[in-house]
Amino acid sequence: MSTHNVESRVIKAPLAKVWAIISALDFAFWSLVKSVESTSGSQIVGSTRTVTFNDGTTQVYRIVEFSEINNSLTYEIIESEPAMGVLSATHRVRAYPVSADNTTFVQWTSNFAAEGSQEAVGDAKYKKLEALAELAKAVEN
Repeated sequence: MSTHNVESRVIKAPLAKVWAIISALDFAFWSLVKSVESTSGSQIVGSTRTVTFNDGTTQVYRIVEFSEINNSLTYEIIESEPAMGVLSATHRVRAYPVSADNTTFVQWTSNFAAEGSQEAVGDAKYKKLEALAELAKAVEN
């Protein structure tokens, strides 16, 4: 059973514009997210975000890595209500410039505890694909 998932997309917008939205880690572009509350309002490692989804699910994300140099951030889910079908989940989002046409390649990677269920991995896949499509729509307009 795979406990690793990677999804990606080329977004027709320059890196600076895409990274500005991703690095806020507020998921404002994603229609599944109802609200996000931050403990510090910044991208400080160790700070948390409480993400409430439209279906009532609430998760707390803790930033474990943030790099303006590499245009990447990593967060782990430290709380979930209702509980997730895995013991732990870590997600990394990274943006790369595509020099040929001034677009941006975005890669979103998830790693789940070895006890992770196939359902959780599959759910992450489709949610990331949807989120990346909505991110593209938000910055390409």
